[in-house]
Amino acid sequence: MRKPHFELALPEGDWLELRDPDDELRQRIEERFGIEVPNLSALGEIESSSRLRMKGKALIMTAPLLAGGADEQAKLIPTGFLLLPRALITVHYTDYPVFENIAATIDRQEDRTPAAVLARLLEAVVDHASDQLETVSEQAASVSHTIFYTDLQHRGLKIETKQLGRSIIKLGRASERVSRVRYMFLSIGRLAKFVIDRSEDGLNEKTRARLQAVAHDIVSLDEFEISLSSRIQFLLDAATSLISIRQNDVVKVLTVASVVGIPPVLLVGIYGMNFRFMPELSWPWGYPFAVSLCLISGLLPYLWFKWRKWI
Repeated sequence: MRKPHFELALPEGDWLELRDPDDELRQRIEERFGIEVPNLSALGEIESSSRLRMKGKALIMTAPLLAGGADEQAKLIPTGFLLLPRALITVHYTDYPVFENIAATIDRQEDRTPAAVLARLLEAVVDHASDQLETVSEQAASVSHTIFYTDLQHRGLKIETKQLGRSIIKLGRASERVSRVRYMFLSIGRLAKFVIDRSEDGLNEKTRARLQAVAHDIVSLDEFEISLSSRIQFLLDAATSLISIRQNDVVKVLTVASVVGIPPVLLVGIYGMNFRFMPELSWPWGYPFAVSLCLISGLLPYLWFKWRKWI
């Protein structure tokens, strides 16, 4: 028989953490608290009416939470928050160690009610997301230094293109992480306001103030996230533009080389024709003349390119 991942007794209620509950465990929780525990499909609903609803005195809420460290792929874990007057039930179907870490640091004097524990969870989630944004900001600064302050050109085109390609990959991953943080902030901000507006029992002034602080933090972090997204997009544009410029330089060199080589090839082709009567073949200085003519015909286009400042 599967049990809750943990159950924490509070002075004024309980906190039950359900991680990947089976149908039997969900049914026992429903019988105990008189509320339906959402399954994975229900947690993934994106409509606001499905994510935030009230049934009697119970608030049934879902939100995606950001998981994954700085060097891991960012992913969103659909999580349910069921807030009752004397119980908080959190449910998710993927491992999310943040909740377990919070349970070990719960202050039963400060977090006496289920609503206070919910406030603590939201604070921790927002703190975790802000740390992710700081990490992304540091990565963006590192890539910026690579693009604008490292002399990659003298290392050769191959190394420069490879380094810029790596920078683009880093920026792409950072952009994905930031977009997931933005999506999570949108859900958490709505959730906090929903609890403030709809909760009738167990929401004292201190807990209300903590939830309002969460909503305000999300607003300020959202502004930082918008600025960071713009910075990442600028660096992406800069990296791709530099790659295009370097490739254009290579194409330009090849174009000049081909144009410079056309006249000598034409002259060599003419003098290589097997006609019986070619006066230059009997000249004493015919060979030096042909070689000089080939050099001059190749030099003239090169000088013209230099005069036009194309090379």
